[in-house]
This record gives sequence, C-alpha cells and structure tokens, in this order.
Amino acid sequence: MTIHPTALADQAAAASTEARRTLRRLAATGHARLTVTPSPWLAEQTTTLTARLLTGPVRSCPHIGVSPRMVHAAVWTPGLLACPACVHLLTPTPDEDHRCDRCRRPARPLHLGTAAIGPILLAYGLCTPCQHAAGLAP
Repeated sequence: MTIHPTALADQAAAASTEARRTLRRLAATGHARLTVTPSPWLAEQTTTLTARLLTGPVRSCPHIGVSPRMVHAAVWTPGLLACPACVHLLTPTPDEDHRCDRCRRPARPLHLGTAAIGPILLAYGLCTPCQHAAGLAP
C-alpha cells in the first residue's frame, strides 16, 4: 500500500504537533521546562539521530509502521524508537541510569530533558556541569 504524499505530509505534521503538545503538557504540570533557544549539543544529538534513521540500524517497537506518528527515542539508547505504549523499552540500564549523556561520566543527580524533533521526542540526561555547558540549565 502506497501512502499519498499529501496524506503522508498531513500525518507527519499531525505527529509533530502531537509531540509539541506533549511537551507543553509536561511543562504545564511542572515536569518539564520549555526552551526555544537551540542548544549546540541538542543540535548534535538531532544530527546523530537523523543520520541513524537514514543509514541504520534502527530498531522499533512492533507498533511503529510506515505511517508517521509521535514516537520516543533516548540519547542513551541510540537507534531505538518506541511508541507511547512501549516507552518502557527506553528504560536505561542501572549503570546508564546514572551516567551523563554528554560527558558519559557517572553523575548524581542527572537532569532529565526531552526535545521535540519533528514527531520524535528525544530524551536525555545531563549532569549539572554538562547541563550548564550545553546551555540547558534553568
């Protein structure tokens, strides 16, 4: 089955809108902070994610098909996409759960964040120094 280009574009736009809406909802409950200033580190993560999606390998939960939809990804689990029902697949290992995604050193606390990249919500965790160095501190 071939998806008409207009329908595909509409679905991609709707999925991107859903991702932004999800972030705004998290921010409204106090579980996230919205920023509009692009961070060079996040831009690098976006480039890495995009390259992985284009060249592989990419794994996904069985619910992700050919039609665009909002999905989740995590810096600590490169190449894995999960639908909202399967976001638990992105749960970090105990070691990874306390490791900064920027400097890769063990750290407590980790400051969690999420960026909307089109229809993809990309989660990350940064130590305090890296959060400041990446320009993502409150």
